[in-house]
Parts: sequence; structure tokens; C-alpha cells
Amino acid sequence: MQTVLALFLWLMMPIFPSKGPLSSVHPFHVSVTEITQNAAAGTLEVQVKLFTDDFEAALKKVYDTKVDLIDPALHERMDSVVLRYIYSRLQLRVNEKAVPLQYLGFEQEREATYVYLEAENIQGPVRRLDVYAKLLYEQFSDQVNIFHATAGKAKKSTKLEFPAHTVRLDFE
Repeated sequence: MQTVLALFLWLMMPIFPSKGPLSSVHPFHVSVTEITQNAAAGTLEVQVKLFTDDFEAALKKVYDTKVDLIDPALHERMDSVVLRYIYSRLQLRVNEKAVPLQYLGFEQEREATYVYLEAENIQGPVRRLDVYAKLLYEQFSDQVNIFHATAGKAKKSTKLEFPAHTVRLDFE
């Protein structure tokens, strides 16, 4: 039930104020990762959505550096910090084979930061997807990471709750 409520609040996030005392207050710590197979291009397209304030706090804690994902003047410098963090906390295996993720960038929109990645050379059908994820685990002991994956016509969703960090999605 808590996960359903967390997902509802995450989806309703755009109506929360972006300024003022409620801007950094949210009762749940949730990320949502969308993984979509693009069979024509032979890729997996990955989008990670995180609350910006939570993500900035985790980056500051891990790298002990000034972090500002909103300031356009710092975007290039933040790219390297975001890339290092995501690479160390999100990995995929397709059909029992590790697939390297290529970082495409990030963007900030309202209270959310979106991180974009891609895995190339995904040949044939995705029968099994293994996800290793520890997103924001260093920051929150109640962190929930939700995953939605699409391979061919099949769609699967699952979640990882701290401290769990691996999950398998079977598409056959």
C-alpha cells in the first residue's frame, strides 16, 4: 500500500509548489526508472526520474562537493557528477549479459531530475532483464526504486525497497 501511495504522490508531483516551505518536503523517497527496448535501433532507452532535492543531497554526500542541478551555468560540471553517480548505482544485464550504459545527459524539470541513458547492441528479443540499483540508498533508509520495463509488446513493473538492490524481470 505504501508503494501505491508513493507512486501516486510521485505522479502528482507537478502540482506541488516549487517554491516556499513545502518545496523540499515530501513524505516518500521514490525514484522511477523507465527501460524501453527499441528493437529497430537495437537499444535499450533508460530514463531515471528522481526528486531533485534528494538527488542533490545524495550527490553532495557521496562526492563532498557543491551540487546544483538547476543552475544552467553549472550543467556541464554537474554532468560528470551525475554520470559517475549513476554508473556506480545502476547496472543492467540483458539475457544474462552485462550491457554498458551510455550516459546521454540530464535535465531538471520542476521538482524532478531526469537522467537519460542508452544501452546499444541489444540484438534479438529481451527475454530477461536483471537490474542492479542502489539509487539514493546512501541518503534514505526508506528509499523505493520503481522500475517499468518494456520489451517487445510485454510490459513489466517492479520495485526495489532499501536495502534490496537486485531484481529480475522475465519477459517470456
